Amino acid sequence: MKVKERTFTFVIKKAEEGGYTAQCVELPQVHTEGETLKEVKKNMRDAMNLTMDYVKEKAKRQKGEIVEITVR
Repeated sequence: MKVKERTFTFVIKKAEEGGYTAQCVELPQVHTEGETLKEVKKNMRDAMNLTMDYVKEKAKRQKGEIVEITVR
């Protein structure tokens, strides 16, 4: 079964110098910024897509298997 969508949680804060910063709760190393809320939300999607592509490629190179689970 292949999961097509995932939901991640980001904390968005106003930056002192203007604009916004966002950090993923589940993967704290994933963060981004943007001048507007619309831009930071787009950048959040881009950052997560890049991160998931990287994880999949890394697993492939290491001949690993990606297993997805759903929790509540």
